[in-house]
Amino acid sequence: MDLHGSELKDMALHAMHTLKDNITERFYSIADIPNSTVPELAEFIQQHPDTQVTRKHLLGNSYTFYRLNTNHYQFYLETRDDLVLQLDGYSNGKKIVSHRSYRDFDDLHSPIKLM
Repeated sequence: MDLHGSELKDMALHAMHTLKDNITERFYSIADIPNSTVPELAEFIQQHPDTQVTRKHLLGNSYTFYRLNTNHYQFYLETRDDLVLQLDGYSNGKKIVSHRSYRDFDDLHSPIKLM
């Protein structure tokens, strides 16, 4: 198996990122801290009965925009097909998540503290 320097670096970064996520998720579990991932939050927002949905067809692509205000949480979600483009979430006015697909693709499955 012949690995180039950049491939080895990418593999090491991915392994470290996975380790960090696993440790964080385990800590949240032990400390009983509510947490979720971007795909889990996106599904929750899409399935919630109080979510306001707007659909637009722009430049040959279908986009869906979701807004959910419930209890102490406010969420804004943008999707194209099944791809989460943007997700912003606030709890009691404090930002809990700010995900952008172009910037945060490595953090898609990272645990997010929901408090």
